[in-house]
Amino acid sequence: MRPEIIKFANGIPVKAFVRSVGKYPYHWHDALEIILVLKGSFNIRMGTEDHLLYEGSIAVVNAGELHRMEGNEQENQILFFQIDDRFYKSVLPDSKYSFIYCCSTYHEAEAPEKYGKLKDYIARLAVILNEQTGVNRQKDAEHLLTALLAYLTDNFNYLRWGPGKAAFEEKQVERLRQMAEHINNSHSVNPGLKDLAAEVNISLYHLSHDIKNKFGYTFQELLFYSRIEQAAKLLLSTDERIIDIAMECGFSDSKYLIKHFRQNYKYSPSEFRKKYRTDAKTLASQTQYHEYPLSEAIKCIGISGGGK
Repeated sequence: MRPEIIKFANGIPVKAFVRSVGKYPYHWHDALEIILVLKGSFNIRMGTEDHLLYEGSIAVVNAGELHRMEGNEQENQILFFQIDDRFYKSVLPDSKYSFIYCCSTYHEAEAPEKYGKLKDYIARLAVILNEQTGVNRQKDAEHLLTALLAYLTDNFNYLRWGPGKAAFEEKQVERLRQMAEHINNSHSVNPGLKDLAAEVNISLYHLSHDIKNKFGYTFQELLFYSRIEQAAKLLLSTDERIIDIAMECGFSDSKYLIKHFRQNYKYSPSEFRKKYRTDAKTLASQTQYHEYPLSEAIKCIGISGGGK
């Protein structure tokens, strides 16, 4: 389960299913996951943030993003789409450094039309996957899926919109793409930003403040966030020592990993591993959900904001 392996059937690069979730421990997968609550409510933790999603709420979990889910006293029914990340990158090559920032609790109230259109795509895709058969099913699903992914990338990409509802200028977006490359490829902090500033021909001071103003975080904070998430996945999936994980994730000393990990996850790396890592059998017993037919989603589509 860590990472969770997702198999796609019949040549269609998307899986759709409806579940009532009781508990689903920390996991990640090589698929973009779109979640739409059809009935009730449940809690989801994405990265280091907790969200309560209720009827009509939507959230997107990026490929490789650490997350867990837990129900509450309310019964729930949730529609899931899992989209093959290889398909995403093949139809939108520029998505390599995209990070989809989409969750109803962020800003649906401020941008209802953006979320409404996304829900319409979801509703139409659910109908195709539930009702169509044969060759046309794959062709129509891929066509609509491509449009849905393009819409997500254009309207919810963190590098284009940040945490707000106003898009950045294209020149700034390109600069931020270069920053994302540095975050992914650099194992240093200040030199990475200094090199990036020189690359885009602006001062280090200007770039530092531009990043802080747009995202509410410094370059170092964004970098550390990326690295501690990778550390969390290694803690859950390997027996590596903390000191080795620190080095592998770009920390010069394990004390820096411990400091930033505790700030974000409220546990030390050792405490986090002890609390959340377990053997496959125990993990399976902790995973609690009930499957429903996809047709259940079609019944609720009108309630949750979609339509044909």
